Amino acid sequence: MPPAVLMLGTGEYTTGFTGSGASDSDKSTGVVALVMLDLRRRGKVGRLGMCGTDGRKLPAIRAHMKAALGDVYSGIDPSCIETWPPDGVVDREAYVAAADAFGPGDVAVIFTPDDTHGPIARACLARGMHVLLTKPPVKTLEEHRSLAAAAADAGRLCAVEVHKRYDPIYRDARDRVPSLGAFSYFTAHMSQPKHQLDTFKARLLRLSD
Repeated sequence: MPPAVLMLGTGEYTTGFTGSGASDSDKSTGVVALVMLDLRRRGKVGRLGMCGTDGRKLPAIRAHMKAALGDVYSGIDPSCIETWPPDGVVDREAYVAAADAFGPGDVAVIFTPDDTHGPIARACLARGMHVLLTKPPVKTLEEHRSLAAAAADAGRLCAVEVHKRYDPIYRDARDRVPSLGAFSYFTAHMSQPKHQLDTFKARLLRLSD
């Protein structure tokens, strides 16, 4: 039986949904949920769950995912995803109840604000789940060692997602760079909407150490 997957985080990278509706970035369909739904379609994973903190957003997120995924792609059915917390409920520790609904050998994929990674990952590891974290996994060396110890004690895999290394455009650039010689000029273009930087800035000012 394929493992069940619990997605922690209901934001843009998971669902393509933002507070104002569908994202205007290249992630308008989301990434994590779309990948998991495709893996489910191919029989690689089984039951799917998704957990956030604000159940008031969940009806709009479901409607967005139906329009962006379910109504567009054959065999992709977002309605199969179980959600936490209950609709209309705000619960910053909803991940505890969500993790309780999964079991040993299942998988937790965590795409939440940086300062929440450690507590959520430890809760999932304690329940025998494997964990995949977006970068950075945690914010300090002490937290990193604590999380590594928790994974070792549980006998479970705890890994960091670094997806760019597999993207064809990045792999091509890496392969070409050695043959180009010394650089004399370099320029770069920020292709993502600038307001994403404002979002990250606001979060860092509030939570950074």
